[in-house]
Amino acid sequence: MNETVTRRALLGALGAGALLPSVGGAQNFFAGDVPAGSQELWTWVRAQLVLEPGLAWLDTAGSAPTLRAVMVREYRSRERQSLDFRNYEDAVLAPGPLGQHLQRMAAALGAQADEVAFTTGSLEGIGIVARGLDLARDDEVICSQQERTAAVGPWRVEAARRGIKLVDVKTGGADATPEAILGAYAGALTPRTRALLVSHVQSTDGTAMPVREICTLARANGVFSLVDGAQGPGHVPVDVAALGCDAYATAFHRWLNASRGVGALYVRRDAQPKVWPFAQEAAFPTGAQARYGAAARLVGPAIEGVAIALEFQRAVNPARSGARIRELAAYLRMRLATVPGLQVVSPSHASLVSGIVAVQLPGRDHAAIAAALAAQDRIVVGHVSQPPAIDAIRMSLHPGTDIGHLDRCVDALRRQA
Repeated sequence: MNETVTRRALLGALGAGALLPSVGGAQNFFAGDVPAGSQELWTWVRAQLVLEPGLAWLDTAGSAPTLRAVMVREYRSRERQSLDFRNYEDAVLAPGPLGQHLQRMAAALGAQADEVAFTTGSLEGIGIVARGLDLARDDEVICSQQERTAAVGPWRVEAARRGIKLVDVKTGGADATPEAILGAYAGALTPRTRALLVSHVQSTDGTAMPVREICTLARANGVFSLVDGAQGPGHVPVDVAALGCDAYATAFHRWLNASRGVGALYVRRDAQPKVWPFAQEAAFPTGAQARYGAAARLVGPAIEGVAIALEFQRAVNPARSGARIRELAAYLRMRLATVPGLQVVSPSHASLVSGIVAVQLPGRDHAAIAAALAAQDRIVVGHVSQPPAIDAIRMSLHPGTDIGHLDRCVDALRRQA
């Protein structure tokens, strides 16, 4: 049974090993520990998460429960940090050990180690690029009407500070197609376009965007492409080299189940001269970590936790996790079709479908419904509102989501309809 972790339970899990040196390279999840059967596997995955028993968590796109093993590793790391900070810095944040973490993260993203930097999350990564590009008054930056507020915020600051212009395009919707989305970005290009922001998966309606095609379009027109990967790792396959983007910003507290406050910024090697450094990191004379990773010194324990989250993802098998997410989304859509008056506003096109499903109940207050589901039914969903593009209830599905929780959610929505 999955239980919340009390202080006593956590300390018990740590045991005497809490005072030992870092064992970042040690294996934590062995093949023999991972169940082979599907039902047993996803029950086991759920049991690894720190989540209140009986709570139906359907808001992975907002944030997700942390892996218990990640919490244990971070506790041990923070204890070492407090006991002997100087030696802790040498053991975790010096070029050698931090370089190993960068290599693991780069491999997970399809990048080279000198192209990635640890950040405090996707917001910081997007902000680094927005501040770092040489943009002038009346330069244009294209983004979707459905970009999440955190992703657009840094560009709005630059609009106020430097006079750049944000150009919104319409994307997503139940009838969206890859061709229509690509056409919207192509139609927004002008001689003044300097940069383009696109989500890997839209946080609002779950559209898995045609990122590779959009980045190809950007490069052909001399436009810098930045991908908001907040909903990427652990949810959909990530290969930044294959995507062809100039930069990719992400965080690890959603689909990967690491803790909040740690993420990554990828900037392609030949694009790094276009993005001014955030601050020079003396320990790394060159590469992305030197230019953009100064904040990593503040999140050493969380970086060690990311290594555990990545190991867990490999142990479960990313392809199997992805297939499970698609299976859950298909099942949820089938059940939602039985609710009178409810409309699914996420795309139905096969290439645009993800583990995020957004719905509307016309004439109803979606924020109030989401709050009622949490208070009355112990079901956590998201409410997304990006006028005029969308106002909806969002369900986002983790591989460990219990199908019974989806049934509970549909029944609760039926009572609200």
